[in-house]
Amino acid sequence: MFHIIVNPGSCSGRGLDNWHKIEPRFKESGEAYKVYCSSIDKTIRDLAAEITSGTEDVIKLVVLGGDGSVNEAVNGIRDFKKTRLGFIPVGSGNDLSLSLGLPGEQDRIIDRILRGEVLRSVDIGELITHNRSCELDPVSHAPIPGLQEPHKSGERWLFNISSGIGFDAEICQQAVISPFKKFLNRLSLGKLIYISVAIRLIMTSPMVPMRITLRGDDGSSRIRSRRGLLAVCMNQTYEGGGFMFCPGSSDQDRQVDLCMAGDINRLKFFQIFPRVYKGGHTGFKGIRTGRCRSMTIETGQPLWVHTDGEVNFKSSRITLGVYPEKLQLML
Repeated sequence: MFHIIVNPGSCSGRGLDNWHKIEPRFKESGEAYKVYCSSIDKTIRDLAAEITSGTEDVIKLVVLGGDGSVNEAVNGIRDFKKTRLGFIPVGSGNDLSLSLGLPGEQDRIIDRILRGEVLRSVDIGELITHNRSCELDPVSHAPIPGLQEPHKSGERWLFNISSGIGFDAEICQQAVISPFKKFLNRLSLGKLIYISVAIRLIMTSPMVPMRITLRGDDGSSRIRSRRGLLAVCMNQTYEGGGFMFCPGSSDQDRQVDLCMAGDINRLKFFQIFPRVYKGGHTGFKGIRTGRCRSMTIETGQPLWVHTDGEVNFKSSRITLGVYPEKLQLML
């Protein structure tokens, strides 16, 4: 039995249309399947939790949506050992598909999923908050009044691709509320919204003191910046529509990679930023990288935080690492 979660709001509201085009493949296969549609009242996370709490020995979960939809599903999974996950990418970024090297043809992805076999197991990233403030409304994405003081320490958020604080998270927050996102998605140019927002924010995003503690098998080390612009923790190669902040990142090494930009002139960063698409930014002054088992990032003021491009709050202290369980993919 395949349990298929459809996000009707994916791809600018074309999620159900996409499913109706795909469903004949599942019908022709002869495999049993059940379809669930997410909503405000029953999110993808809620549905994934409900499905993976079932009594089946093997749970085959399929998500139709973008990177954010897959992120929600992973955060909802209750039993990673018996859950096999597949996803059909129909989002605006689709960085997870790109990082995993999935075929561009949707039919080939569906063929893999219909086999129902575990084709690879990958690391999952883990974010633990030490404080949270300025939460966003899940529907309007506007800040919720009365939540400006730090609170809710110790909550866990999982991510497949990356988690970041500062500039790259602010790009995600601004992109999701941009009036141009739906228009560009309709033209299959959704990645352009991230680029246009990034160009504007390079000159306006806060630069604050940052201290990062990296912990590995050989002990710990620290990276400091008086004027930090961003810190990105990567579990995969691509984020934000194809950016390679940590080009050597792997989902197989039980480690996470760091890229931090700080103590750098904004105009200089403007020149460096396009090189991130090819991973050619790492040798420049002001760009710091590292690899570790876990890291704690502290900032001089609360900044936006994202997990796989989904922004829910600001924080001034977070810890990131690798989740103990592996994710089993039918891809």
